[in-house]
Amino acid sequence: MKIKRSIIIIITILFFTIVWFVQNSNQRDIPILKSTNLSLYDVIVIMNNSAFGYSSIQAYTLFYTVPFIIFLNHFFLPENLINIIRGADRERLYLRRLTKIMIVALIFSFIHSGINLLFTSIFFDYSLLKEMNFIPTCLFNTLGLFLFYTSVGLMYELIKDISNSVGISFFLTILLISGLFFFEKLIMNQTWGPLKDLVIYNKMLEKKWTVTDLLYTYFRQFLIVGFFYLIGSFVYKRKDFIQ
Repeated sequence: MKIKRSIIIIITILFFTIVWFVQNSNQRDIPILKSTNLSLYDVIVIMNNSAFGYSSIQAYTLFYTVPFIIFLNHFFLPENLINIIRGADRERLYLRRLTKIMIVALIFSFIHSGINLLFTSIFFDYSLLKEMNFIPTCLFNTLGLFLFYTSVGLMYELIKDISNSVGISFFLTILLISGLFFFEKLIMNQTWGPLKDLVIYNKMLEKKWTVTDLLYTYFRQFLIVGFFYLIGSFVYKRKDFIQ
């Protein structure tokens, strides 16, 4: 199992590394910077904008949901059906499931942020990153991603409990997250939506948010996690696992 986990982590690191270089290849091109009169400060903000690229809402929802679910499915062993059926305290079993989801979400989010921090530090001067508070912003964004992917994991497990199918849950979760992205983009463009909290890089680097804004963001995401936890726990405790 340790070997399997190591392989999954290495694959995820390689995935994010490739995506980072593909998404940021143009922004690191010095001739382009000179022709457009962009400062390095502007470049870092563009590289971490919320509309497109490595750290965008689009990437978090449309591109990274699939590898996250795959990561979630393979990082731990499948739940033992016998233990679930015989288990007298399903609340405890569900808490164990929540813990696994949170561990996976944290590792996944740290890999994403770690790759961004590593290569940004390589290509840009540390003094500039320090001036922009880039490292603290990476940590703030990691926490936001952790909460988001925890809710995605809980949604995935909830649909799996209802449908009794990994495949159906996989595609429905992707469909729902993608649908929410397009709904917010096209219909709720001027109003708040859950995915609009995934703009921590953009808002903090441009100094548009304060610590209070961050706390509100975390609180909203925490409520979403709590919502899926309560619904998922309710379904899990009443689910008939004997098919």
